[in-house]
Amino acid sequence: MSAVQEVLAVLLGAESEAKRIVGDAKKDAETVRRTPDMLGMDRERRMEAVREQAKGIISNAALAAETEAHQILSTGKEDRGRVKTRFDENVDAVVASVLAETVNSILSGGD
Repeated sequence: MSAVQEVLAVLLGAESEAKRIVGDAKKDAETVRRTPDMLGMDRERRMEAVREQAKGIISNAALAAETEAHQILSTGKEDRGRVKTRFDENVDAVVASVLAETVNSILSGGD
């Protein structure tokens, strides 16, 4: 479960970083907007660069989360297989033991 929490922490961190970058870009854009129009094109280029950077951060975080999810799924399948194997190995002995205890209880007059 900690792996899922770690993935979520990475995603939340990436989201926070992207929001911070976009917020910084908005502040920068506001400063540039107050300057002459010839700086307007520079502002757009910087905003686009920031958007692309934010998309990259979020994309990387999503890819990391997907990879982690696949790893968790694989580990879960392996664990389930080991539990099934142990069950299959021990089920006959457990059933025989419960049956013997039940028969002894009935024969000794217990409920």
